[in-house]
Amino acid sequence: MNSKEKKKFRQTKKWKEFRKVMLEKVDYKCQMCSIKKKKGLHIHHINEEAYGKETSSDVVVLCSLCHREIERLLKRKEFDINIYILQLKNYYNESKK
Repeated sequence: MNSKEKKKFRQTKKWKEFRKVMLEKVDYKCQMCSIKKKKGLHIHHINEEAYGKETSSDVVVLCSLCHREIERLLKRKEFDINIYILQLKNYYNESKK
């Protein structure tokens, strides 16, 4: 999906409902720094190929600062963002138990 298609998809009812479910699932907290916000949280796709057919395991909820940091780190070739985010999600889920 190109950026224009992604932007269009993010306006759909399907995306808005998925986004709401994800935000509620993590209690409106960034899965990296745990800041709680009702607004300003982003849904970052771990698996870009799943865009439009994503599941909860394909995304992570991030505040704008953490999302910017993730995007910056993505540009580094030696950094595997997917492993990093999966570890964060696992840590977050374990800490909720």
